[in-house]
Amino acid sequence: MQIWIEYNGVEKQLNVTLYPIKLSRPKTPLLSLKRDLSPYMYYSMYVGFSSSTGSISATSSSHYILAWSFKMNGSADELDLSRLPKIPRHDNGGIKQLKKILAITLSFTGLTLVLVFVFGFVLLSRKQRFMEILEDWEVQFGPHRFSYKDLFKATKGFKKKEVLGRGGFGRVYKGVLPSSNIQIAVKRISHDSRQGMREFVAEIATIGRLRHPNLVRLLGYCRRKQELLLVYDYMPNGSLDKFLYHQPNSSLNWTQRFKIIKDVASALFYLHQQWVQVIIHRDIKPANVLIDSDMHERPTRRFRTGKAMRPWK
Repeated sequence: MQIWIEYNGVEKQLNVTLYPIKLSRPKTPLLSLKRDLSPYMYYSMYVGFSSSTGSISATSSSHYILAWSFKMNGSADELDLSRLPKIPRHDNGGIKQLKKILAITLSFTGLTLVLVFVFGFVLLSRKQRFMEILEDWEVQFGPHRFSYKDLFKATKGFKKKEVLGRGGFGRVYKGVLPSSNIQIAVKRISHDSRQGMREFVAEIATIGRLRHPNLVRLLGYCRRKQELLLVYDYMPNGSLDKFLYHQPNSSLNWTQRFKIIKDVASALFYLHQQWVQVIIHRDIKPANVLIDSDMHERPTRRFRTGKAMRPWK
């Protein structure tokens, strides 16, 4: 049998294809799963194999790896089936043949691991400037984690001219992701902010799972040393208070105002009654109601949970 295990980090797609060695590879994988595996990946990891006999006795079942191929950032090389050794038999000759197979396999494995580690060492050396730490709570809560390097480039090095607003938590920057050209808003929590690690984890764990058209979506997060960053959808029209108080030439008609009121009510109803955990928005005001490009409102994230009953600053 031949098996392919492939993971596409861009599409978050894991496919497993299994088929007899004498047949051509099928187009449809045997197993398919859409899952973001980046929270489970570390900078240094091992590649290996495991097997199980299930209900069959171990003395009547044997598993052999005749050849394998591995590659990062691309498709693994095809195996040369003509060079595969024969499956060993359960006798002394088979044991000798098994030793030869193991010697060949281990030599190939050793060379592959050396190449992998050399590649990993070079890659890590280039990323020392933007080195990030992955902790247990980040693996548990699991929203998308942005690299600090991407956010640094997106906000042009967190320049002052990219600042969208300021608050007790720090500053919010406008950015454009270099890989997709998607506009984002990056909330950079200051070192002396009252919003510490507990609030940061709570916001990731809870808000990251909220899905409603009238709530600003949390796209992901980033943490590097003592810096905490949250990444949200970018709202090009800013907050509602600008239309009500600061832009006399851009007034809202009654149809638009009524639509904004309905959208706010829909978002609050979702938080209070429709989601799995009761969440109470603690600061509804025009400055915290953001308007998207289609003039739809989305409240910003200033909540407290019904479970913890602690205000999120």
